[in-house]
Amino acid sequence: MSVDALETISEVEVIACPQCNAQLMFCRSRTPRIDSCGFESYSLDCMACGALLAGIVDPYDDALLLAEIAG
Repeated sequence: MSVDALETISEVEVIACPQCNAQLMFCRSRTPRIDSCGFESYSLDCMACGALLAGIVDPYDDALLLAEIAG
C-alpha cells in the first residue's frame, strides 16, 4: 500500500445526509472543483434516500456544508 493511499484513508469523514440523516463517507479531492465564488464544491448522492446533495467546504474550519438539491 502506498503512502498516498494511507493519506487518503485517514482523510475520510463520516457526514450525515441532511434529508434522512444516513451516514455517508466523504473524502476531499486532491484536485477539487472550485465554483464561481471561489469555494471548493462537491456533489453527492445519498444511497439511502436518493437525495441529490451539493456542498461547499467552509474555508474557515474546513467543514463540509451540505444541502439537498431541489429536484
